[in-house]
Amino acid sequence: MNLLEAKIASEGFKSIILFLVLACVFSLFNLKLVSIIFLLLSFSLIFFFRDPERKIPDDQGTLVSPADGEVIVVEKSMENNFLNRTMTKISISLSLFDCHINRFPVAGNVLKTSYIPGKFNIANFPGFLYSDRLKRSSDENEKLGMLIEDENKDNIVLYQIAGFLARRIISYAQAGSYFDKGQKFGMIKFGSRVDMYLPIEKYDLSVEVGDKVYGGESIIAWHRIKEN
Repeated sequence: MNLLEAKIASEGFKSIILFLVLACVFSLFNLKLVSIIFLLLSFSLIFFFRDPERKIPDDQGTLVSPADGEVIVVEKSMENNFLNRTMTKISISLSLFDCHINRFPVAGNVLKTSYIPGKFNIANFPGFLYSDRLKRSSDENEKLGMLIEDENKDNIVLYQIAGFLARRIISYAQAGSYFDKGQKFGMIKFGSRVDMYLPIEKYDLSVEVGDKVYGGESIIAWHRIKEN
């Protein structure tokens, strides 16, 4: 991806403009060092809020990654907020260097959303540093969840999870809204995690712990075709 060709997410415009204005103001007062710091920060925000084009796979039955990052968890786990049953859990850690736009994993409807208050523990360690203790602590973080019904009438649960620095979750998903596969629905600012719960009997996974994935582009699971 060429950064110069990438769009900038609208959520970042205010912060970028503010830092550029501050850089100009401090320059006028001949505070060059402070001006350079704010200029560098504005360039860092441009990088952080980049919004690159993605080629969405049109293969039938595919489920794509909801975020850029590293797969840090693939396991069977209880989903406690919407469905209260054991599902396949996939966790993706977003570093500060990843694109933070979140995308819908499948074409489907949002049945419910739920904001869950919590802590701001570190949620975006790379897999080889992500101990069981860190996993448990980041499970207690503030999160925004949604219950999705895909085109096969199966239910998927998706969580945007705040991290140590990521203290603002943005989502445009509401109960009753429909999204296409790979469509943008929000973002999490400054390092975070996305958890997804899939029905064990309905999806075959195509990723494992340590894989690098890209939102809207990387296929992470296939829906099992029902045999006649």
